[in-house]
Amino acid sequence: MEREKRKYNVRLLLFSCFVLTMCMTCGRHPGFPVLRGDYLGQPPPGTKPKIFAPGVLCHGFHEHHLTISPDGAEMFYVSSSIDHAYYVILRIQRIDGLWLQPEIAPFSGTYMDMGPCYAPDGSRLYFNSKRPAPGGTDVGDDYDIWMVEKMDRGWSDPVPLNTSVNTEMNEIFPSIAANGTIYFQRYGQRGSESDFYYARLEGGVYQEPVKLEYGISTEHYESSPSVDPEERWILFQSTRPGGFDGVDFYISFRNDDGTWEFPVNLGSTVSSPGNVISPMISPDGQYFFFARNGPERPFSYGGHSFPGLLEAFRGPENGYGSIYWVDIRAIEPVCRYLSGQVNHPNVKHGRFARSILLNQERVIDE
Repeated sequence: MEREKRKYNVRLLLFSCFVLTMCMTCGRHPGFPVLRGDYLGQPPPGTKPKIFAPGVLCHGFHEHHLTISPDGAEMFYVSSSIDHAYYVILRIQRIDGLWLQPEIAPFSGTYMDMGPCYAPDGSRLYFNSKRPAPGGTDVGDDYDIWMVEKMDRGWSDPVPLNTSVNTEMNEIFPSIAANGTIYFQRYGQRGSESDFYYARLEGGVYQEPVKLEYGISTEHYESSPSVDPEERWILFQSTRPGGFDGVDFYISFRNDDGTWEFPVNLGSTVSSPGNVISPMISPDGQYFFFARNGPERPFSYGGHSFPGLLEAFRGPENGYGSIYWVDIRAIEPVCRYLSGQVNHPNVKHGRFARSILLNQERVIDE
């Protein structure tokens, strides 16, 4: 068993090196673009989803679980091998107004890491990993949730959350509210029941997690919870029946008494075609990000040359997972909620409502 783990770690390290090489290749050929401005200087999307920064976040693997710092100057996301056997967290950051090419996150690349998520104030980053416990050498058999703190220069060493959150089961895809409450997914062996939990932070220690009910956690597969900083809603993906294409996005709104409304499908704009994962609303409330398998248009490599074929296979539209974004106004349930068309006590509270309703010029009123 130990020998197999060592072999696996070596393969993961080699995969990380290969991803790094691909990032550097994307940056050198035909020349990493000069990128300035918010969102990597990309033209804003409309009401139809499009791939985010094609040719920049370009590795030809599965890219997903994007998280963006509150000031928009740093992003983390996951790149995984085609067979989902290896996962690594990547970072792209803006320094002196200029975006640098992607790189492996300083705390990733050696072990299985995924699910990065910023705390709303940007002071911490949470993720799940199979790395050894502090001071240990044995790679874990299950995923636990870890945290790094923002320092003056870079990030701290990762530390695991306390054992009320981390158990012998798998804890993955953390999402953090402004008050420190953590929402996450927990499951046993692959294929077993998967549910959402939340744990309150009291005195710097996470309390015993509580399972999310109210039609959110079901006998079907739910994954990738993403909670609003003010805990007004939670986004997730699910295979429950009645959707569009097998795996769809849903949203549930929270009531003042702490109960949650029955989840609503986000609609065909973001739920099909292809399998979808990792829903996320940008910190400024302007865009909806997610990942989806399948090309945006019929596959074409623009000719019959071998170099052209390789370029297509390694590009963002090769049929594997890519990160997409779309204007938040294309997500009907969210817009109806924020515009007051839904009878809900939390309507018109917070920066997302101001972003959509009061700032048609897309200037966020903080």
